[in-house]
Amino acid sequence: MSSTPNSAVEAESVASNVAKPERMLAGFPWVSAVVLYTLSWGWPLLRPNTLYWDDWLVYFDKPLSNGIKTLDVMGRAPWGGLIEFSLLHLGTWAVTVATFLVFMSCSLFVFWILRQGLVIDDSNARLIVFLFLIVPVNHARIAVAIFDYTSSYFLFYLGWFVLVRYKSTKGFVLGCVMLFLSFKTHSFLFFVLLPFLHFAWLNKIELLAFKKLNRRHLQVAVVAVMPFVYILLRELFWPPTAAWVGYQRPAVAGVLTGLWPVLIGLLGLSIIGFRHFKKKHTQLSWILLVGGFSITALALFPYFAGELYVGYAGRPAYVTVFEFRADWRSRHQLLMPLGLALSVVGLNELLKWKGKNIVLTTVLAVSVALNMFWGSQYFLMSHKQEQLVELFKETKGEVEIASVADQTLRFNGRESTFRGYEWSGFMTLAGISTDRPGCDALPSGSVLTLKSETSYLKALVTRDLGLYFDVKPCSEVLAQNG
Repeated sequence: MSSTPNSAVEAESVASNVAKPERMLAGFPWVSAVVLYTLSWGWPLLRPNTLYWDDWLVYFDKPLSNGIKTLDVMGRAPWGGLIEFSLLHLGTWAVTVATFLVFMSCSLFVFWILRQGLVIDDSNARLIVFLFLIVPVNHARIAVAIFDYTSSYFLFYLGWFVLVRYKSTKGFVLGCVMLFLSFKTHSFLFFVLLPFLHFAWLNKIELLAFKKLNRRHLQVAVVAVMPFVYILLRELFWPPTAAWVGYQRPAVAGVLTGLWPVLIGLLGLSIIGFRHFKKKHTQLSWILLVGGFSITALALFPYFAGELYVGYAGRPAYVTVFEFRADWRSRHQLLMPLGLALSVVGLNELLKWKGKNIVLTTVLAVSVALNMFWGSQYFLMSHKQEQLVELFKETKGEVEIASVADQTLRFNGRESTFRGYEWSGFMTLAGISTDRPGCDALPSGSVLTLKSETSYLKALVTRDLGLYFDVKPCSEVLAQNG
């Protein structure tokens, strides 16, 4: 936290009640940020009308309103889904473009937030923005079904920025409204602790005046109770159906898993706070590193608590967060960019050698490379879906399909697997029966295994994936299985 006198903060805040765009945008690394961001996340723009994953279940061959109706059973807030519903009237491409713009705009909010009474200077703020934009997490954002998380992300950072930037009552109300609307993605019920602490820090002198209740005390109380108000309203007015009651509900084992990193972060922050109280200097690098770790732990806590990340095949839950073969679980990394960015910049400051940003340069290079690789996988996945439909058309009338398997996961983003409703969508487009009862129920049928001899690089260059079906009669399968 900054040691800037409160009077200076007040003066700056009062002077900026009417935002001056040229001042707010000054120092933002436009060229570098846009180039790196586009290289990392621009792949969906090449094929913006593609459906992925749950999109085939929620949106394919269904009215646009189905997205709202389907997810309401999960206890989603009444305003959830409204933004993508509006965009989908323009086309799937509108959601794809909006997703690209939202994450870029959030980096602006973060840049402005970091300059509101914190110890972070413009140089480090720019570095944090670079990493915030391109850390290789949350690739699931490519799916339309994830846009509800994306819009929450936008509302949260916009609300945080407004809350700490403007001192007026109107600014406070607007910031709180934005933050409250972001709660439709429930992990923000925890993450709102960050703007709460930031707001309290900026107004600490007024808040420490305990003898007289003032406006700041009431405002802090409002921000503090907002998550609980949302939970109460959800229980009363938009609860989940019986089938979804257990979804996202914290489990004891999950809470313990998520609590350990939080406690470690709190210990580190306590040491820094104690040194500050004793008027001992703590290097900025350690503050950024410990603060970034703590924010990352907070970002993951709700996902650990709800057991959305668990140990698998002998690997602890902490490892599964960073698995390359993440399938669509990367959506649970939504809140990680800020904490990771702070941690890397802190580590970079700590390990600087002859003034060179070795850690930062390495992380940036690896992040862009991973994003380009995984982005190209989704690009190939888009082509794969089209070519798969054509392949199904070729088999039409030739074989009776008992089941379908896929051995070409290298062409799928984060090596995700096709769900049953995705196969049904491909087969519907091909004009063939979508029933896949298995060999036991259809012994006269055949097992189709999707294969390809084409390498990833050749497929990327030619966009021809060389897909074919290996057809095996169920009679042979049943004989092998005894």
